[in-house]
Amino acid sequence: MDYALLKFIAHEGSTIMEFGFNTWIWRQERELGEMTFYMAGVVKRLFQLKQKNKKWSLSRLAEALNDEGYQTTQGKAFTKVQVKRFLYRESFYQGIYTYGQIQANGKHQAII
Repeated sequence: MDYALLKFIAHEGSTIMEFGFNTWIWRQERELGEMTFYMAGVVKRLFQLKQKNKKWSLSRLAEALNDEGYQTTQGKAFTKVQVKRFLYRESFYQGIYTYGQIQANGKHQAII
């Protein structure tokens, strides 16, 4: 992960993004990346389920994650809204950075 690029984006973007960046870095340092790796596993599993079960609804996908024991970062069950957000960010999880209509290979590692 290129922290300098993320910091630049955070600085040039908005205070909300900068807060998110600082929170993310703090969480990485505090939890030694365990939560990030856990959520990467959730994302991978969600896309596997979606690929295998193309006709499943968002609710059914959330139910499958919950049945397999996955939880949100707050320790709660996944909902269809959270599943939709993951699916919407598919290109990001594939290592592609999007800014408006511009797409480029991101400096972050692809997880799917």
